[in-house]
Amino acid sequence: MFSARLAIGCLILGVATVPVAASEGGGGSSLIEPNVGTIFWTTVTFVILAFLLGRFAWKPLLGALQERERSIQESIDQARGDREQAEKLLEEQRQLLEQARRERAEALTAGQRDAEKVKAEILEEARQQREKLLSQTQAQVQAGLRQARSELRVVAADLAIRAAEKLLTKNLDDASQRKLVEDYLADLERSNSPPS
Repeated sequence: MFSARLAIGCLILGVATVPVAASEGGGGSSLIEPNVGTIFWTTVTFVILAFLLGRFAWKPLLGALQERERSIQESIDQARGDREQAEKLLEEQRQLLEQARRERAEALTAGQRDAEKVKAEILEEARQQREKLLSQTQAQVQAGLRQARSELRVVAADLAIRAAEKLLTKNLDDASQRKLVEDYLADLERSNSPPS
């Protein structure tokens, strides 16, 4: 079909050139002058050549061109698919990166929260230990004071008993009794003063 169109086109071109060539020359060469025999054989040769080219050359050439066009189209489609896949992978990577950033921020926040919690627990534990230690120290001081008072009572009772013994063993007059009380008070002061 293509060769028939090509042959008709060439025939029309050949016929159209005859009047142009005839109008140009007056006494020109024989190649330029229209000659029906030359036109006929040129047309026949052209048609045969067009038929042979269409039969043996055009089909392989057109097939090669169509194959090349198909190959180029496949390459374009492949490139488009690769680009879409690359964009998809890039978007996935962006999402993964964003998720990693969010997780890192959450982990950092959780770490800070945990650190604050541990800090508060440590401070609370230290406060409780201080309170306990203070309570134990106060209890020890109170026990020491009770023991000191108890010992002081024992010593005071001993001194009172001694003083009573002395009073009973001696028949004392006023001056003796006064001296005895003053000695008792002096003993009491000596027993209350810290040892040197």
